Amino acid sequence: MNNNQKVLIGQGKVSKVYLIEGAAYKCFPTAYPLSWIKYEVKIQNEIVSKTKLPILSYDYVNNSSEIKMPYIKGIDLTYRVRVEKYKKGLEDLIGLQKQVYEYQNLDLLQAHDVFFETLNKSNLDESIKKIGIDALNEVDIKNNLCHFDLHFSNIMYDRYNYFIIDWANAKLGNPILDIARTYVILRQYAFRLSDKYLKMISKELDIELIAFAQAIKAMAVLRLIEMSDDEPKQRILDLIYNT
Repeated sequence: MNNNQKVLIGQGKVSKVYLIEGAAYKCFPTAYPLSWIKYEVKIQNEIVSKTKLPILSYDYVNNSSEIKMPYIKGIDLTYRVRVEKYKKGLEDLIGLQKQVYEYQNLDLLQAHDVFFETLNKSNLDESIKKIGIDALNEVDIKNNLCHFDLHFSNIMYDRYNYFIIDWANAKLGNPILDIARTYVILRQYAFRLSDKYLKMISKELDIELIAFAQAIKAMAVLRLIEMSDDEPKQRILDLIYNT
């Protein structure tokens, strides 16, 4: 890319997204492992090729730390809900999640395997680690497609259609775990919507609320692993100890 033409349009914990000549480029630090970047491309295109979900194809830019993708000229669902005061954000989020769960047995890692390894290798206090492992053991293993980071900010809207972005965490798993992950994120950043979300999706999928308890506990422990030292953790700890 010509650096003089870069326009920053998005930024995450690891990567930055730039617009250049009508396309978007997700750029990682030079120290970021190329194998991880290529695996993210593999995940994305596995889902593109085997589903009809509203997502974008990826192209790895050879000999670089960049991924090229189509540019979505629009807003995320967070902006639509918070700024434009859109009232059906939860309904739209749940509708997209239900579409994701329709697919099974793609060539992706099994969530239970990854999560058990993450918990065992973490630096968490052993008592918290045990809570997470025991809770995960209580959740049935399934092979549905799960996004594992689906929330308002990972849903783009171009004024006509939605697009689900950031599939780097996608795995095969039990939808209850994926829903629990979304609930945990909402608990952090949209607290007032979190319980409403859980009640709505449990009704949509005809799942009793009690069925989510162990999954929420497990995903809260896994969320704790991701968090930096300066992030407030009380809401996550409440889920771990009081769910």
